[in-house]
Amino acid sequence: MKIQDMVLVIENTKGSEKNMLMTVKEYKEAYLFVSSLSREESAQALKELFDTKFSEPGSGWAERYITANKSYYTKFCSGSDELQCFLHGSYNDDKEFRFDREESSRECMWALEEYNLDVNGAAKGFMFHYEQKEHEFKPGEVLHNFNGTDYKVMECYSKNNLLMMNMVAGTFLVAVGVTYYDHYPHAGKYTKDNAETGIECGHGHYLTARLSDIDFAALRAEYCEPYQQKGTSFPIEIREVLSRVENIEAETFGDAIDKAMEFYKKSEVVLDAEDFKDVSYLSAKAESR
Repeated sequence: MKIQDMVLVIENTKGSEKNMLMTVKEYKEAYLFVSSLSREESAQALKELFDTKFSEPGSGWAERYITANKSYYTKFCSGSDELQCFLHGSYNDDKEFRFDREESSRECMWALEEYNLDVNGAAKGFMFHYEQKEHEFKPGEVLHNFNGTDYKVMECYSKNNLLMMNMVAGTFLVAVGVTYYDHYPHAGKYTKDNAETGIECGHGHYLTARLSDIDFAALRAEYCEPYQQKGTSFPIEIREVLSRVENIEAETFGDAIDKAMEFYKKSEVVLDAEDFKDVSYLSAKAESR
């Protein structure tokens, strides 16, 4: 079982919390397929859970309130760091929380054993067995980092130095010394169900999401090594902002808005270079978030 298939569950009853690890199937049976929820409510709760797959580690919990005194919080686990934090109680308001073995999935409990973790989040040995793989990184491909984040390769500065974009946050970084691995539970055996492919890097130079603030020439000068990469195309949106204030006579604010729209549609008000306010440059992925 992959860590990313585990559902983290925090149940709060009158301020007392208990933590559980569940499969999706057991989560649905315990919390969704109950008489108190309609089919529409169950479907919405399931959608909210799957939306957490795209949230940053430690954030983006799906919340459901059963009664005034009872609620629960769920999310898919993003990786080993988040799993250990969850077991340790880093996401609990109740510092006297308990981990409920009986309510947790038996499959998840077996997985903890394979990953050499106890229910307090402490590692009893190495969690993973790593096998390094040869891989030619290419612009446009999406790479999974073992910390639970997906990155899109924007440019290859060398064989192992990459300019990448965080697929959730839209921020950029230069990853130095990127290595490609297969890993699986250290105490378990390699299977298609528990093996995971991902990257690790020596260190990263973290950048802003605003492309116009990044000095790409300086980055290439610092991180490029003799290396031949195939060219490709990159969808870049150039967004220019024009703005002008018009004094429009009208009886109400709504009427003024309607008149302004009509003037603009009929080209009675035309913005030009004198109305320029700002320009920004956006990657297609950053714009689609």
